[in-house]
Amino acid sequence: MLKYHRLAFIAILGCLILPGCALLRDTSQTEAYNRFAIRAAQAQLWNEAIFRWKQVIDIDPDDSKAHNNLGVAYEAVGNMDKAIAAYQRAAELEPDNKYYRLNYRRCRIHLRRSGVDAKEALHVEEKLEPTEQ
Repeated sequence: MLKYHRLAFIAILGCLILPGCALLRDTSQTEAYNRFAIRAAQAQLWNEAIFRWKQVIDIDPDDSKAHNNLGVAYEAVGNMDKAIAAYQRAAELEPDNKYYRLNYRRCRIHLRRSGVDAKEALHVEEKLEPTEQ
């Protein structure tokens, strides 16, 4: 009887430990993708950086830094709508981060001041929540 209790204990312990190991593996994977994306961005390989930051977000959708960096990469390739959406998500995830809010606001202002059609700019603004309090 004692032998079965030990086996049950080991099985339960395994069920508790293995998910934690998987979480650590995901963290190291996201760190590797993030480091690669940063090197790609430094080399101005923006599409590769975008691909890697999307991989980070696929693993951890609540990674505010990856969303912000993705916004930077989208902005670098001129995809302002996606940049704004990425900055907005970063600011939502970490509302006290002034850099994320600043990037979000700056990108929206840039879109308004660029040659974007006024009607189109208004449509984009309607989809976005204001960051000012």
